[in-house]
Amino acid sequence: MANTTFIPRGGATLAGIYHVAVLCYLTSLLFLYPYGIPLSPEVSLRIPDLLALPTLTIGATAILFRTQIRIDRTLLTVVGFFLLMELYLPIVGAVGYRRPVDVLSSLRMAMLWLPMIFLTMLARSSSALRFERHLARLLAVTLWLNLVYAILQIAAVAGLVPRWVLITSWLEAFAVERYDIVQGIRPAGFFNASTSFSVFGIVCLCFFYARFLAGGARQDMIRTLLAVGIVVLSTSRAAFASMAAILFAGWWLLPSVRRFTLLAILFGGAVLLLVVVEETIGIDVAFSRFERLAESGLFEDASFGARVYDIWPTAIAAARDYKLGTLIQAPRTLPLIDSGYLTYYLQGKWVSVAALSLLLAGHWFVGLRAYFGPAVRRVGVMTLFLGIFLTIALAISNPLRSPLVIFFIVYSFWRLDLERHAVSMRACATSSQSTSRLDRPRSGLRIA
Repeated sequence: MANTTFIPRGGATLAGIYHVAVLCYLTSLLFLYPYGIPLSPEVSLRIPDLLALPTLTIGATAILFRTQIRIDRTLLTVVGFFLLMELYLPIVGAVGYRRPVDVLSSLRMAMLWLPMIFLTMLARSSSALRFERHLARLLAVTLWLNLVYAILQIAAVAGLVPRWVLITSWLEAFAVERYDIVQGIRPAGFFNASTSFSVFGIVCLCFFYARFLAGGARQDMIRTLLAVGIVVLSTSRAAFASMAAILFAGWWLLPSVRRFTLLAILFGGAVLLLVVVEETIGIDVAFSRFERLAESGLFEDASFGARVYDIWPTAIAAARDYKLGTLIQAPRTLPLIDSGYLTYYLQGKWVSVAALSLLLAGHWFVGLRAYFGPAVRRVGVMTLFLGIFLTIALAISNPLRSPLVIFFIVYSFWRLDLERHAVSMRACATSSQSTSRLDRPRSGLRIA
């Protein structure tokens, strides 16, 4: 309980409604985030925005009428400075550039971060575990739907099924951002592109793998393997590297029998996948991006090499005109960047770099403490897994602007705080019972 501060407030009648609202909002992020109405060339109203605003209203009202709110100081320390920069810099830039529309970037960041942060301030331990059960069911259903639909997308590209069965192709007219439901043979599931599809697979891997390490439930193992399948179908190389690092890190926490069971399942699944791929579209076609990397090397690869020798130097050269950074989101003022690290440097220079460094260091520090700590806090390795993914993925993309990544960053710290709180409560209960036994007169002892 040392990392949580309780602040007295008035009433708690809206907290349960807010839990439902957050789950509905998350569902909209999982299936409807790419769609909306363009209001201008730079501004659009997404379908999840229509849920985010009433969700925030309910959360803020619940906080105002709550008897107690929880302030997780660990979350505040790790995320607070970074979130402040995400909210503050676009407002300063909008004033400086006399472009009021850029204030909406700050508003969108608020809509992505605050629903989950409000939940951490409202939920009690008992209701939080109930929320997690609903969350796990939602993610499990979404995993199955995306896995089946991704296979269907590949089958459509291979000519095995007609393309009209791809229902997301009917929704392309309503997309307000880049929309590639199949890039070559890389499926996007119900997301807008294969990159977002792979991010979904990674956050589900972090969530269910951490639960499996903590509890050993078979259904969490199955859902972990489903998440692995999502990442494999995406053929995202950054996601592959993150997945391998996460699986390897968690593998050492498993008992010996489960270690070899997991290895056997992964090896058997890989062999089966390669056989199926070879008999349908061909291994060289399905994994051409990996073959190209192996043949040419990392820096001569067409994708990574273009970043190193062209995209990144061009963006850095263009940023020299901005002494304090672009302030507004960098992609609005600079050419293609293709790196999260570089994006934050260009937006706020070393101040943003410091905020990002604190965010990443906090994930690693808190995650490693859970990793090497007692088994009862093992669910906290979710924070470490997210730290591994962010460290790798930020090199070539910006997952910190992904709604799902933001949701699970806050969730991982919240879940760890609840576990820490539960351990403290159990310790206090045990101590009280021991004290009571010591204070109780022993039978047969005569007291003068």
